[in-house]
Amino acid sequence: MERREFQKELMALALAEGFSDCEAYYRENRHFEVMVLEGEVSDYENSGLRGVAFRGTYEGRTGYSYTERMEREDIAYLVKSARENAVLLPKEEREKLYAPAKPVGHWEKLNPHLEQLTAEEKVQAAKRMEAAALQEEDAVVSMDYCVLGTDWIETAICNSLGLDVSCRRNMVTAYVCAIAKEGDEVKTGAYFWKGQNWHEFDPAATGKKAAEMAVSHLGAGGVASGRYGVVLEGRVMASFLRVFAPVFFGETVQKGFSLLAGKRGETIAAACVTLRDDPLLETGYVYAPFDSEGVPCRNKAVIEKGVLKTFLYNLKSAEKDGVASTGNGFKAGLTSPVKTAVTNFYLEPGKRSREELLADLGDGLLITDITGLHAGANTVSGDFSLSAEGFLVENGNIGRPVEQITVAGNFYELLRTMEEVGNDLYFAGNGTGAPSVRVREMSVAGE
Repeated sequence: MERREFQKELMALALAEGFSDCEAYYRENRHFEVMVLEGEVSDYENSGLRGVAFRGTYEGRTGYSYTERMEREDIAYLVKSARENAVLLPKEEREKLYAPAKPVGHWEKLNPHLEQLTAEEKVQAAKRMEAAALQEEDAVVSMDYCVLGTDWIETAICNSLGLDVSCRRNMVTAYVCAIAKEGDEVKTGAYFWKGQNWHEFDPAATGKKAAEMAVSHLGAGGVASGRYGVVLEGRVMASFLRVFAPVFFGETVQKGFSLLAGKRGETIAAACVTLRDDPLLETGYVYAPFDSEGVPCRNKAVIEKGVLKTFLYNLKSAEKDGVASTGNGFKAGLTSPVKTAVTNFYLEPGKRSREELLADLGDGLLITDITGLHAGANTVSGDFSLSAEGFLVENGNIGRPVEQITVAGNFYELLRTMEEVGNDLYFAGNGTGAPSVRVREMSVAGE
């Protein structure tokens, strides 16, 4: 059946069968991915998936069901399964559906050229990435990963309270990781690109960037333990934001797992820190005019010039705090429950370059990579202790590479001790982004 017809008949039957309200959430994804190794295709995927997740209130309880088939005979199954599921759940777990002020909205963010690309064009682009990485530097001996993918995604939500929204979008992503070797020393360098404009994508430049990053870390040594002034590259700061993003979630605060409880309106960071969640950002990784509950999404400052302005909410957590949802209720997949999640969650860039930040740093460290965030970071206290790599900075200039060091500190303190934010905004593949930032000092364990 056609998507809209299926949703309409599903909701009509549910209401006739005793549901007091209901929702039909539709998602379709067409995914292409090619991985190359030594000039040949090593992995290839061209897949599609679509389905409907149904939820509704039956006798004061929320029931769920889903299907990847969309034939008329599947409608009765969905209603029956959700009703049986509802009677098993407690009333206090009932989920509220969104009643919109403006019920209808349809968005398209599609680049037609991406849909016209052939599989062979994508394969050749991936091969050019790999070839450029291998040819850029003599020390690059092989590739750890070289993949290119495209996605076409449609999300459409209807409910019995008048909601009727949909969005279609497409994108291309590329990720390459080069391996450099000198003697017994081995280093990797990875680079990620995402966008909608195929003509802006330069496969050779993407591969070369990964190769340069791998080779630049060869010959690394340690440094003495101490406290150092530091510049964190954008990808490093984005990693911190990814791991500590939940401390800004309303549901995390309500559970007592965030030290930001009661601090809305207070200064919690340096004046140079403005932290945004912007689902409509043109240059971001995510495009979401509405969340998985149908709530309109908007650009919002979580921290503005150091002041905590808002937490991020889905409908359930917003109701607990007596506020409106911020449009941050998302499903990880068709069958997943709604949880709070960020969209384009990024540190707003400043006006000066990374090189200017290094010049003001004088002597210190440029940190370009951190590992162990999941094991070495406490998202409740904010404490972290992480393995890191980077470069020594002397008189504002990048010097020799540095490895086998550990940086330790606290995320909340990191926000307070930032002295300047650069203009080189970088987005990771998960939607978190940051430019380079200069930090007053960090504790470093080395030799």
